[in-house]
Amino acid sequence: MELERNSSISFSFSDYVKNRPFREVLPWIGGDLQTLRDTFVIDLGKSKKNKKIFFPINKILSKKFEYDYLLGFLELPDNLDSLRGFVIVTHGLGGSTKRFGLRRISRKLANNGFGVLKLNLRGSGSARYLAKGNYCARCSSDVISAINYFKKFINLEFKNLIKMNYLPIYGVGLSLGGTILLNACLDYDENKEEKLLDGLACVSSPLDLSSCSLCIEKSRNYIYQKWLLHRLKNQLWDGFNDEGKILNNEKLRKKIRALKSIREFDQKFTAPSWGFDSLEDYYVKASPIFRIQNSIKKLPQMLFIHAKDDPWVPYHATLNLRGKFIDKFTIFITEKGGHNGFHSINGCWSDEVVKNWFINI
Repeated sequence: MELERNSSISFSFSDYVKNRPFREVLPWIGGDLQTLRDTFVIDLGKSKKNKKIFFPINKILSKKFEYDYLLGFLELPDNLDSLRGFVIVTHGLGGSTKRFGLRRISRKLANNGFGVLKLNLRGSGSARYLAKGNYCARCSSDVISAINYFKKFINLEFKNLIKMNYLPIYGVGLSLGGTILLNACLDYDENKEEKLLDGLACVSSPLDLSSCSLCIEKSRNYIYQKWLLHRLKNQLWDGFNDEGKILNNEKLRKKIRALKSIREFDQKFTAPSWGFDSLEDYYVKASPIFRIQNSIKKLPQMLFIHAKDDPWVPYHATLNLRGKFIDKFTIFITEKGGHNGFHSINGCWSDEVVKNWFINI
């Protein structure tokens, strides 16, 4: 395992990771089985009681509020007197708060003293009917609005606890969810050098969208792309159906059915709906790797976890951050682990690393 360690992280965290490197566990051997494991496993765990929160957001590319909302679920630890802070968790492409990996890491964090907000991005999951359109890798306006609203919510609901202690707000992004949170941090307008989040962990997150698009189009990833595209088509279909645009629009129906790749989906729907000039314009402007250096002051402490055998997202962009901004970035590059996998004999290794990192920063 390759490690670039933030010099400000405590020795206890460094020792923890050094003594517990990631190791695959049977039968989840290899990047593909590590990636697919959560799809095969039935989730028997129980989350703590969730509080449903609706986050008002503006219409895409507008400062006008037209009753669009994001939907989040707040999961709290049993003992609020020892509350460590809050963590916002976001899902990846075609996902939602129903995904097993998102629920699992949320439970772990809640069981270790954090309040956890599981956030459905625009148009995803059970929040499909609450907003027009779908999220993209740089839907920063949505995310910043939701986080600012969440901060006000916390100040009202937990004002007695806040008076006694500062409660940090962290973020965890799984896959594209990490890209989205990172872009939001980079797009946040600083107010007296205030940052959007106090810390951010990105697990298997794409930093260069073009390289990811080329990777998923490899012949060995044919089934992955077909599966992801099916979920994205369903999001489109459900969204246009809710808006009443699909029923008598055969041209739109054919356009959705004809989509053959994620690149084509982004070109015909994602990029234009979010105001990008072209697919290439979207991939460049929504790739954090091209903006990090010039906007480093906007970023909080960051943790990156990536596997070299990730079949969806190449690790090279994350690797290229090693040796830079050592006071801000903690980077783990493992030989194995797949895409958002990291399943070991003691459970999900990346979940445990993220939890310990939050406790120690």
